[in-house]
Amino acid sequence: MKILSRIALSTVFFIINVFPGIPMYAEDLDLDGLLLKMDESGQSLDSMRADITQKKWTDILAEFDAGEHGQLMFMRQADDLFFRKEITEPTNNTLLIKGGEVLFYQPGIKQAQKYQLGNNKDKAEYLLLGFGTDQEAVRDVYDLEILGKESLEGRETYKLQMDPKSEKVSAFFVRIVLWIDTEMWVPIQQKLVEPTQDYLLITFDNIELNPDLDKSDFNLKLPDDVKVIK
Repeated sequence: MKILSRIALSTVFFIINVFPGIPMYAEDLDLDGLLLKMDESGQSLDSMRADITQKKWTDILAEFDAGEHGQLMFMRQADDLFFRKEITEPTNNTLLIKGGEVLFYQPGIKQAQKYQLGNNKDKAEYLLLGFGTDQEAVRDVYDLEILGKESLEGRETYKLQMDPKSEKVSAFFVRIVLWIDTEMWVPIQQKLVEPTQDYLLITFDNIELNPDLDKSDFNLKLPDDVKVIK
């Protein structure tokens, strides 16, 4: 899991409305140009908070599941990554990463799973792919292609396709697609395709770049009756 996946606002496109509701781009970007814009915005990204919706597509059934809703936030300090994903609907669960430790807490069944990332600490970055990701590192790991421009919920995006070069990475995801917002230059949607062609679709809303977060925002005190599995 290297993910994934932070960013000062960088508005370099304008949108020209020739007709109401029909946006036009002021310029077109090639792959180098898109990665440069993402790099520029990512250089000053230290934290992020957003509402998320995620749903799983099962290819053999040709349908999505009911989906989940919640909030995601992260913060980078020096070489440390603090990550928290809080799902609130339909059932509560929390995924927390800090200090090289992963905690997955399910209050409904009073159970928490803990494990150390160890040498795989950098794999947590997969969760934030596209948020402050260095373009040289991305080029090393993925074959990249722009699939064109697409309006997503009224927001203009570039679709960036990322195919892993190594078998080790593609064992998890054979393809990743990011919808890059043309005002913030961060993903507002991610598609993570598994070898089975099942995929997870994650949409980000109400994105806050560099909100004032603290380490205490990533603390989680487990109730005494929770069973912890290590």
